[in-house]
Amino acid sequence: MSRTQRRAASTLGLSIDNTSPSTSAQAATYPPAPRYFSLKQCSLSAMAVMALLAVAVSPLLLLGASGAVMAADDGMIFDGRMLAGASLKGQWDLIGHSGVSAMHAIMRPFTDSVLFLERVQASTFARIKGTSENKNDGDEFAWSTEFSTSDGKWRALNVHSNMFCSAGGYLPDGTVVSVAGGQPSDDMEEGYDGIRLYKPCNGTKCDWKQNFDIHLQEKRWYPTVEALASGDLFILGGSNHAASINNDHINIPNFELFPPLPGGKKTINFPFLVETLPNNLYPMVHLLPDKNLFILASTRAVILSTSTWKIIKELPDIPGAPRNYPLTAGSVLLPLTPENDFEPEILVCGGATEFSTQAKGVESCGRIKPMAKNPVWEMEDMPYGRMMPDMAHLADGTIAIMNGANKGTAGFDRASDPVLHPVQYLPNEKHGNRFRVWNPSVIARMYHSVAFMLPDASLLVAGSNPNGKPVQYGDGPFPTEYRVEKFSPPYLFPQTTTGGEGMTGIGDNSQGVAVARGEIIGWPSKVQYGETFDLSLQWYNKFPEDIRVAFVQPGFITHSMHMSQRYVGLEIVQRGPKVEAMDIFSAMRIDMAGLVRVKAPATNGLAPPSHYMIMVVMDGVPVVEAKWVQLTA
Repeated sequence: MSRTQRRAASTLGLSIDNTSPSTSAQAATYPPAPRYFSLKQCSLSAMAVMALLAVAVSPLLLLGASGAVMAADDGMIFDGRMLAGASLKGQWDLIGHSGVSAMHAIMRPFTDSVLFLERVQASTFARIKGTSENKNDGDEFAWSTEFSTSDGKWRALNVHSNMFCSAGGYLPDGTVVSVAGGQPSDDMEEGYDGIRLYKPCNGTKCDWKQNFDIHLQEKRWYPTVEALASGDLFILGGSNHAASINNDHINIPNFELFPPLPGGKKTINFPFLVETLPNNLYPMVHLLPDKNLFILASTRAVILSTSTWKIIKELPDIPGAPRNYPLTAGSVLLPLTPENDFEPEILVCGGATEFSTQAKGVESCGRIKPMAKNPVWEMEDMPYGRMMPDMAHLADGTIAIMNGANKGTAGFDRASDPVLHPVQYLPNEKHGNRFRVWNPSVIARMYHSVAFMLPDASLLVAGSNPNGKPVQYGDGPFPTEYRVEKFSPPYLFPQTTTGGEGMTGIGDNSQGVAVARGEIIGWPSKVQYGETFDLSLQWYNKFPEDIRVAFVQPGFITHSMHMSQRYVGLEIVQRGPKVEAMDIFSAMRIDMAGLVRVKAPATNGLAPPSHYMIMVVMDGVPVVEAKWVQLTA
């Protein structure tokens, strides 16, 4: 990069250094949060100035779809894409159009496809039988699509009840389950007690199925679903009617299972959801290795036995404001690995200070070991206040925190000041040194946004539909968003040599190409608990000294909830002999294959029976693509 380009990038506030920011408790400095502007808010003169700046730094920008402008420090950037791999702070790419607003998302196992679900609304784009390739003709709106992450195209799906503010998960056979929902309309049946199934199938005619004779025991709006060790789905709480905030009249203080509990009693009362009113919609639930459930609502946390269905442990209250909808923090079960003896820790981050459009985003994160003898919350501040965060597992066992806003609360037309920077959380670093700030997007991801890891170890980012009333596409300060982005974390840009003033990696990294240095070429499609199985790996530049293998479940994502999301590290039992290339600079690519023998999770408390991505990381760099596997008893 030339000095002229460096100066231009500095003027625009672009990061071009190759060092991580200081994150110590005493001297942490982070980039200021960029301001977000709708394109319609920008004057013609401002746009002209930005156009000149864009020309000045054209080697640094890839111009993408229009619709937003980001102000960064002293200047502004068109809705483009910086070649951010060279800065080691990640790269953003537009990869397609979702067809519908992506307020819910879940991956289809053994495919590269994502199912997007949304509410019944007049501002959707997709029509029944519509695809990315046809004219999308027809009078009937579609409320769900299947999106291909490989080519960015979508196919309309047909649902039969309103999935607004629903929940979901997987059954052990890979069936995707969507439960609960919203009010009826002229075009759609009521979905409050709905159960919709998307069963594994081949071809392009797979679709949602719903038998209205099979439904939930209660009407539920904003419930939580978590996969149990048995593979059954635990369905907790919610309200029986749409509301901005829960109350005694609509509260559903019980839980049920799908498939239903045996015997005559199909729901079990849970007074905890009365005691935690009103901020207890979408309660946080995580399955612990002992097969019991961590549950947090408002500021209270407990452990619920899944054998007696009684609370067996009261945990300390998390400091600060309530963390559930509508104040909406995020939570994640940190990776369970052999290195930490599979001891569970829960991380809860962000939220809002109060139920107000003027509320501030909460900076604090709380971390707790719920199975410890005397658990306590360890508190730590993020670089930015953030409500409605998405917290997603990354391939290397760290956590991405992204999306959301720093002012207001969750709900329609209640939030502003979007937080555009993703933040990495490093669980194994010391307190005060766990956060890294990455390059920002230019698209505000507000209420009804999603983010989760794909098999290629990047993050899919989509959604944002914070408008209570239908609006024309592009209208409003935060219009309904159909653009789908992919964020490639820095680990997809392995740096091994220095050339000139910039860094170059293996392959053509100078042009922003995401490069990984190995792949899985042999793997089982199904494994059993405790089974030792083999992976055949191939790498291209050198023998990997360190290999890590994990089962990763992205979960069902909606409203900052990543239901049943899981990262379980696997024990490596044996590795093949070390092999060195004769000449790593040879023009002919040198293929080397290696055998890695690993052990599947020992119990269904560590990983419920389901479908997982086998993720392999070689010397800190994820393989080209994770592979799907079914874990069975």
